[in-house]
Amino acid sequence: MAWYAAYTRCNHEKVVKKLLNDKDILTFLPHILVPSRRKDRKILIKRPLFPNYIFVGLDEIHETWMKVFRTPGLVRICGNGRPMAIPDEDIESIKIFINSDRNLYPLSYLKIGSRVQVISGPLTGAIGTLVKEDHKKRRLVVSIELMGQSVAATLYDDEIKPH
Repeated sequence: MAWYAAYTRCNHEKVVKKLLNDKDILTFLPHILVPSRRKDRKILIKRPLFPNYIFVGLDEIHETWMKVFRTPGLVRICGNGRPMAIPDEDIESIKIFINSDRNLYPLSYLKIGSRVQVISGPLTGAIGTLVKEDHKKRRLVVSIELMGQSVAATLYDDEIKPH
């Protein structure tokens, strides 16, 4: 059996998980606790660690795959042109993270050279290119090609998103 990432419709992760479990298909939906503000208080609610994704354990049997593809709310199995298995050690690492007592939060997957936008802090709205990564800080560079000039700022992971 191998694990695959399945992309679901928006906010359908729990529904897809239940439907697949009803079909005796192994699933894994990692959750994190996030604060939510109500009118009179703050509470912690469970949210999927990876919004719109669920992990599905599948073997090579064609009928099992057809059951998965026919599940309402499931859009596709992720891969480059065809479904690609996720290494077991990645799934085990996610389980270790989930079972720890650490605060977890998802981050956008960014590589050096990616176009990013600042979403918080005094530079909100700026768009540039990620040019350097430190442990927790990233260096954002905004270049004006016409003038041949650039400016750089150091930002934290939670201050930027892909553009």
